[in-house]
Amino acid sequence: MDETTIKTYNNKADEYTLETDDFWERFPSPFTNEFTKLVKGKVLDIGSGSGRDAKIFTDNALDVICLDASESMVKISKSRGFDSVVGNFLSLPFEDKSFDGVWAYTSLLHIHKNEIKVAINEIKRVLKDKGIFGLGLIEGEGEEIRLSMGEDSPRLFTYFQKKEVEDILSDCGFKEIYFEKLSVKAKTYLQFLFEKSD
Repeated sequence: MDETTIKTYNNKADEYTLETDDFWERFPSPFTNEFTKLVKGKVLDIGSGSGRDAKIFTDNALDVICLDASESMVKISKSRGFDSVVGNFLSLPFEDKSFDGVWAYTSLLHIHKNEIKVAINEIKRVLKDKGIFGLGLIEGEGEEIRLSMGEDSPRLFTYFQKKEVEDILSDCGFKEIYFEKLSVKAKTYLQFLFEKSD
C-alpha cells in the first residue's frame, strides 16, 4: 500500500471526516440501498474511514467490521462504536469465507494499479460463496499523486474505466450484478455490485 497516502490520512483524519461525513446526503444515490437489499449478515467495510458507510449498514441490521490502513481513522470509527481494525488491503487479517458482503468505496483507488488484483483476490478469499462485493472507484486513466488536501498531504489516486474494472473482476471470479455512475463536481464515480461466482 502507499505509505504517503496512509500518512496523510493519519495526519488529516479529523479534517477528512468533516469533509466527507455527509457525502451521501449531498450526493444521494441508490447504491448503498442496493447493497443492503442484497446482503444479509456480516459485512467488511474496507477503507472505512470514520465509519460513515458502516453506520448505513448497521442501521440496516448488518453486522459490520471496519478496516482501514490509517490508525487515526480507526480511532475515530472506534469512538463511534464500530468494531474497527487497522489492516492492509492487500493482506486482509480475516479467515477465508468470513463475510456475506464486502464494501470498498473509494478505498482501492489508493493502491497502485498493478496491485489491484491482489486486493480483489483477498476480497474474494474472505467472501462467502455468492457473497456480494460493493466497489466504488473514480473514472479516468492512470495514476497520480494529488495534493487536494494540502501541499504537505499527498495521496495516490488510481483511476479506472468501466470495462477495465469489469475485466479485472471477471478474471478474479466475480459476476457483475449492478452498475451506476455518480457525477460529483468534476469527478465521475463508478459504482459496482459484484457476486462471487466461483
